[in-house]
Amino acid sequence: MSTTTASYMACRLTVVCLFGLALSSQPAHAIDLAGAYRRALSEDPAYQAAAADTEARREAIPQARAQFLPSISGSLMRSKNQTDQRSLSATTPIDREYEYFSSNYAISLKQPIYRRYNFALYQQAKSDVASAEANLDRNLQDLAVRTANAYFDALMARYQLELILSQKKTAQIQVTASVLAFEKGHGTRTDPDDAKARLKVLEAQEIQARQNISYRHQQLESIINEPVTSLAELDPSQMKPTLPIPTDLKEWTSKAEEVNPELVALRASVESANQELEKARAGHHPTVDLFVQRSQSQSENNVSINNRYLTSQIGLQVNIPIFSGGGVSSQTRQARANITKLEQQYEARRRDVAVQVRKEFQGVVEGAARIDAISDAEKAAAQALESNKRSMQAGTRNLLDVFNAEQQLASTRRDLADARIQYILSRLRLQALTGSLNEVEIEAVNAWLIDKTPTAGVHLSKH
Repeated sequence: MSTTTASYMACRLTVVCLFGLALSSQPAHAIDLAGAYRRALSEDPAYQAAAADTEARREAIPQARAQFLPSISGSLMRSKNQTDQRSLSATTPIDREYEYFSSNYAISLKQPIYRRYNFALYQQAKSDVASAEANLDRNLQDLAVRTANAYFDALMARYQLELILSQKKTAQIQVTASVLAFEKGHGTRTDPDDAKARLKVLEAQEIQARQNISYRHQQLESIINEPVTSLAELDPSQMKPTLPIPTDLKEWTSKAEEVNPELVALRASVESANQELEKARAGHHPTVDLFVQRSQSQSENNVSINNRYLTSQIGLQVNIPIFSGGGVSSQTRQARANITKLEQQYEARRRDVAVQVRKEFQGVVEGAARIDAISDAEKAAAQALESNKRSMQAGTRNLLDVFNAEQQLASTRRDLADARIQYILSRLRLQALTGSLNEVEIEAVNAWLIDKTPTAGVHLSKH
């Protein structure tokens, strides 16, 4: 290799290494709610298990339909036989020995004509599949809510840490101020000790808050199966809280009773139980089948050696149940009891859904009002901070007063963030209860988030 070529290769390797180092040193891109939800759709094991269960249960319909179709079977038998025969001729026994091959070939077709059990089985299969589809929809709604809960819990944990850090900053100022005041002969010995004790408490709370952030990140990671390093944050300028549409609680409750996936699944389960009752009753009904058979036999037994028969049959087979020891009656009573159980479970869940709809509806309505109220409090806290700064310049307030005002503003902003998050979660849960939480609604909420990482401008063009 020439010196020029070696230099070129070394230079190229250096550039590649530097480029890779630059990429690895870039801050991680913050994940947003829509990205977490799309990831959860393909990675969440609970939802994937529900999808697989639904796919398996869909096969109940073709299996039940197969009971109406003809069944065809064939049989083949060929054997080598040996027969020892002894007969008497006058007083002298005669022994004979036969060795021969025998065979039997048959093909038969059976077509059910009347089987009440099969009709009930088919209707039950359709109800079971409807229940499975509704359960899959419920799992989809639940996935969206779980993802949003995990996402905003992690975001709220960060806001809580920011508040503690603000309080810790104020406590450090209080420690310094109290120590200086005591050294100058002002205050008492307990003032620095109290300030230091409060600082230690806040340091412990900071450790707990950082652990909570790690835990909340792990919760989200368990759903999306991806490391979470940073999250897109709420952008107050984009968030416009609105009242639920329609604004009548009764309409939301009626809609939930009609289309809530869990209630739909329970209604299908009740119908399936009714068909189970029909299956039990079918035990008292006759069955009618059409059968067709064609068979061929050769040397079928020792009296038909070297004889061949070709037989065709067609006919109806009727089975009439007469007595089964009371088993059918017992199954009927059992099916009726199961219907009652499922009907009561449905009623209990229907009432519970109505309560949940009211709670989340009020959470949206009152959440919007709470956001407005705390927004006003934030403006007042910001004004108070500005007033304290001016008063400190005038000599009527000190630095500690300014830091206290800053802490009050940070606390109010934390409360405002919590109010916004609770409003969002109530809105999403209300949509889930009425079976209308989908990617469109997730995207609508996602528009209220912004990526504040240094490379956000490169990755998120929509913001």
